[in-house]
Amino acid sequence: MEKLNCSVEEISDSIENLIAEGATVPLCVSGSSMNPFLISRRDMVYLRKHTENDLRTGSIILFKRINGSLVLHRIKKINSDGSMLLCGDAQTKCEKIEKSQVVACVSEIERKGKQKSPESVYWKTLVFIWEFLTPIRPLFMRLWFKVRRIKNKR
Repeated sequence: MEKLNCSVEEISDSIENLIAEGATVPLCVSGSSMNPFLISRRDMVYLRKHTENDLRTGSIILFKRINGSLVLHRIKKINSDGSMLLCGDAQTKCEKIEKSQVVACVSEIERKGKQKSPESVYWKTLVFIWEFLTPIRPLFMRLWFKVRRIKNKR
């Protein structure tokens, strides 16, 4: 498969069209909002059309903000009216979206050439622990970024 190096904004319409047609779309992660689970320019996610079962607490989804930007975040809560609260793993502030804003769900994650399922017991256990640590996550993330900066200087 040929790799295309461009921003998500440049190909967002193509991504949405391919997913709507039933294709699975690989996308390299960019940005830091999903650290430490998804690392920018290292990890790749495979996006597919979502089903009703895919939209549950803990799932990672691609959604379209009101301004048109595509964002990858985790579902924190599903409200009784069908709206959802989403948050990046490196963030503590949630944003509310409507179900109609969901573009796709993450079906696989590729890290260092190896495929991982976000539905595996291992992955779900890590997410559970991460959620439990929510009150101290800002401290953890500051330490995480300091360690990464030191590591990248070497």
